[in-house]
Parts: sequence; C-alpha cells; structure tokens
Amino acid sequence: CICRGRLFPHLADEVRRAVDPGEYGVENHGCRLVCVFIFMISVMSDLHDTAGMLSVMYHLPRAPGIWLEYDVPKWSDRKTVKEMLGCSELDFVKFKLDGMPLTWKIVSLVLVIIPKFYIWGITAKSGVCFLMETAGIENVIVNVTALTFIL
Repeated sequence: CICRGRLFPHLADEVRRAVDPGEYGVENHGCRLVCVFIFMISVMSDLHDTAGMLSVMYHLPRAPGIWLEYDVPKWSDRKTVKEMLGCSELDFVKFKLDGMPLTWKIVSLVLVIIPKFYIWGITAKSGVCFLMETAGIENVIVNVTALTFIL
C-alpha cells in the first residue's frame, strides 16, 4: 500500500499530504447505478410522449380536416336538451383528431418534435454525467431526487 510506505517508502509522507482517499474508498457503484436508473426512468416518460407525438403526426391524414364538432342530440331542440340533461353549450363540443396539411406537419416537426428530441438528449446526457461525476453517494442521492423533481 502506498500510504503505509510499502511501495515507495521515501514518498510516503508526500503521498499522505497530497492524496485524500476520502469518498473514493467507500463509493458504492450499485447505488450510483440505481440513482442513474431512477433518473432515466423519469426522463424516459418524456421521450415516450415525444415519440407518441411523432406517431400521431405520421398517422394523421394529409387532407385538411375539422378538429372541432358541435353535436346536439337530434331527438329535441338544443334548449330542451340542455334543460333535461343539465348541460351547457360546451358539453356539445367534441374534439377529435382529423387531417392535418403537410405544411403544418412539417412546421410541427421542425418547431416542436425535433427540438423536444434534442432537449431530451441533452437532458439525459447532462443528467447522467452530473450524477456520475458527483463525488459523494449522499450527494448523488440528493441530486437524483432533485433532478427527478425538476423533470
């Protein structure tokens, strides 16, 4: 051992002054990997949501369509239906996915989806590097909690 002077006995005092084994002697790699795993779980949900947005853009027809529909039951007039069911005008409005022109798909892809993938990649890489470079295990646990809370 260097500290006990077996390897370089003439440098033992200098090594003791310059090197502090500190945290590195008790570092737990399993705990660090669990913390990185917890962080990646919180980040993966955003990647899944972004991939879902990309899938919706791909599967929507290119023909322009109507996304809002006002649907009043046909069995009576609007006022009677509202009184009988106790609803408002907004209860008759339905939201649906319909066609989206190619121009809007490209704009959405460039301004929303690609930046979301890029930000996800930077966040995941920076977070893992931050957790791996944190010196103490206690600090890693505190940092993964903070990163998960922020995301």
